[in-house]
Amino acid sequence: MRHLISLLVMLLACMAMPCVANNDNIEHEQVLKGKIGPYKVVMHLDLDAFDVGQQVGYYTYDSMPNKRFKLVIRKQEAINASGSMRIVMYEYTNKGVHSGTFDGQYECRGDYYEGTFKNSKGKKFKFVLE
Repeated sequence: MRHLISLLVMLLACMAMPCVANNDNIEHEQVLKGKIGPYKVVMHLDLDAFDVGQQVGYYTYDSMPNKRFKLVIRKQEAINASGSMRIVMYEYTNKGVHSGTFDGQYECRGDYYEGTFKNSKGKKFKFVLE
């Protein structure tokens, strides 16, 4: 029940966001740009796929724009009724290897996601995406 309430809060908060079609079959895409530590990245999220266990998009490093890392939600919980969520996402390589974890606060109305990224070697970086 808690998961359903969290999902409903997030969907209601995100309803005002624009829909964008692209060539990656993401119908309701949100694009966030920012940094993981010192590294510039672009994250593409599918707002229709926000459910635990679902692939929700991908991200790329500016220095490697053709190398995509898939993102799968592992945990989400509502922080407040205005659309703030704690979201944990795993990153996977194209070969399906879990290579990192995002753990942070996603704010739908403010269009940002920030927190801590931990790579496969255990090194942690702060990330901020808007």
